[in-house]
Amino acid sequence: MHPDLPPTRRPTVFFVDDEVGIRHIANRLLRKRGFDVITAASGSEAERVIEAHEGPIDALLMDINLPDGWGGMVAQRLTSARPGMAVVYTTGMAEIDPILSGGLAGAQFVIRKPFTGDQLADTLTRAIEAKVGPGSRRDEAS
Repeated sequence: MHPDLPPTRRPTVFFVDDEVGIRHIANRLLRKRGFDVITAASGSEAERVIEAHEGPIDALLMDINLPDGWGGMVAQRLTSARPGMAVVYTTGMAEIDPILSGGLAGAQFVIRKPFTGDQLADTLTRAIEAKVGPGSRRDEAS
């Protein structure tokens, strides 16, 4: 990128997961790959964080099993507040089919833990592009 050109805004991911270690690792992996990350440890905390966050949020990375609620229901409330967010669900469960039949049938993007940084970044990028359309998200200066 040319130094005289304005920097392109990094996409912001909101990661909701009750496991502090997973939040920390995902935060580090995503920041290294050009994302900004905000986090919450529960559904109730996520609702407070999303209300307080003034900037744009491009994607919600939502753990399916939270101590205070089903991730699908929490995601529904959060996307009501921010309808422009893409949603990617994450789970440590081995079987995805029961998850989809359990209320996430409309889920396009589900990533299984453990994930690599590249898998995570690729899935989030595809989800954001699917939500807003290719090329309209971040126009890179040439």
